[in-house]
Amino acid sequence: MSLVGKNIDAFCLRCQLTLAHIVLYEVAGAVHSVKCKTCGAEHRYRGPKPAKKREVPAERRPGGRLGSAAKPNPVRPADARQWELRSAEQPPDAAIWDYRLSESYEKGDIIAHAHFGRGFVEQVTADRMEVLFKEGRKQLAMNRRPVDAGTE
Repeated sequence: MSLVGKNIDAFCLRCQLTLAHIVLYEVAGAVHSVKCKTCGAEHRYRGPKPAKKREVPAERRPGGRLGSAAKPNPVRPADARQWELRSAEQPPDAAIWDYRLSESYEKGDIIAHAHFGRGFVEQVTADRMEVLFKEGRKQLAMNRRPVDAGTE
């Protein structure tokens, strides 16, 4: 007995809900295509519920971290030693600049970054700089024009 033209519950891709559909056609006795009675979308029959996605633990997800349980990125020992030497060489009254995207820096400047802490500017280009932090070397942007909230 054919189900064509009969009502069937199916997951609607547009509505993202299990709703009443009309069977459009069958292939080898199995429902193949349906039309949603709510929104009118035609699509392949997928059953009443979508297949659940397999749960992936946060530590295996790209970019996923589990707070303090996550392993920090490894620090190259040479960078850590060099940072320690540079910190020890600095006089206590050395100028330390707060890092801002809009500011310009020169090789040898000492900056204070909100996340990485104290860093030493190693190389400078027109809009980027390489900074030595205790955690390793990072590429930071500089000389960026501040975005005005009132313009656009």
